[in-house]
Amino acid sequence: MAEWLIVRMPRAAGTAAAWLVTDEAGRPLAAVQTGSLESAAAAGSGRRIAVLVHAAEILSLEAELPARAGARAAQLVPFALEEQLANDIDAQHFAVAAAGPSGRTPVAVVSRALLDDWLAQLKAAGLAPDLMCSEAALLPRIAGQAVALLDGDTLLLAEGREQSPVVLSAPAGGFASALDIALGERAIETSLQLYSNPIDWQRRSAEVEATRARLAGLHTQLLASGALPWLAAQLPQAAPINLLQGPYAPRTSLRANWGRWRMAAGLAAALLLLHAGSQLYALWHLGREARELDSQISALAGPRFAGASESIRPRLEAELREPGAAGGRSGLLPALQVLAQAMNVAPGARLRSLSFRDGALQLKVRASDAQSIDRINQSLRSAGWQAELTSGGAAGDAFEGDIALRGGSG
Repeated sequence: MAEWLIVRMPRAAGTAAAWLVTDEAGRPLAAVQTGSLESAAAAGSGRRIAVLVHAAEILSLEAELPARAGARAAQLVPFALEEQLANDIDAQHFAVAAAGPSGRTPVAVVSRALLDDWLAQLKAAGLAPDLMCSEAALLPRIAGQAVALLDGDTLLLAEGREQSPVVLSAPAGGFASALDIALGERAIETSLQLYSNPIDWQRRSAEVEATRARLAGLHTQLLASGALPWLAAQLPQAAPINLLQGPYAPRTSLRANWGRWRMAAGLAAALLLLHAGSQLYALWHLGREARELDSQISALAGPRFAGASESIRPRLEAELREPGAAGGRSGLLPALQVLAQAMNVAPGARLRSLSFRDGALQLKVRASDAQSIDRINQSLRSAGWQAELTSGGAAGDAFEGDIALRGGSG
């Protein structure tokens, strides 16, 4: 299924989690609920699970990496950012995204101990997330405009499309200072779109309005249902950095993902049945060709063994092999043996018809292209037989060629 269960981790011990079920486009399928993580897990069956963590716990940076770092990016990032981090890099987990248009690589940094604690809580509750990211990573990016979320005493702000979001402390009375830190002198040129829940807006509206003169524009929008539905709506297009990378990458079972893969599995089963049917038809067709070949052999050898009362197969094989011929490179059976080997050099090639007259085998071979026919002809020659490609031409989306085959001279 393409539905999501989006869980907002508790901010502190003893506080409630919040969760929301959405469709693949981020549209809510039910109201936001709050409670324990165990209660949230009941809504996760058959759905993808995204976990949003407090943005203040995630450090968003950008790293300068060598061009074409590729798979080595995760190994290089800790050393590229070491001077920007106060803590030991071995105690941090680094999650990377693809390099942006600027060539810089976005990185999310989180304490390994904290990440381990979050995952332990989720596992104990029965939640196995597919995605874990900072709430700030879901802020919409709009060229030429700053987007901010005022959530309690925290201000999340994303400026333009490329810059990493910033997370600022904005307690009561500190909104203007937070803007100065985030925007600096650019504030006078910045149009700010601010989102807030009704409770925060009621107690902070005066100080927010007081900053209007510092900005090129200020537009506010209240989130009646809180921040979670708004953040969830950004998920399909946001492409946030997933913290679950490297040793934290999710390991999901087939049973857990069966609902998601059921249609694909059905299509695969249908293709398998179709393939098996085509193989059975090919075996039946080869059997029919073998019977026709037996009929041709009988027609050729019948007059020579007319009236024989015992089994003619041993004598027939002796006649067809012509043991006195040059080194075994003569007769129908040796010719068929070398032909079978030659057909292997052109996978997919098929024998359309053959006839044996006066010690020569006339073949019509069908293959994907003229080069395949020529490889078969060259393989026959390499085996010491006289092989000549007498004619050839396109046949629909394939190529057919006529080959005359005679025994070698030594």
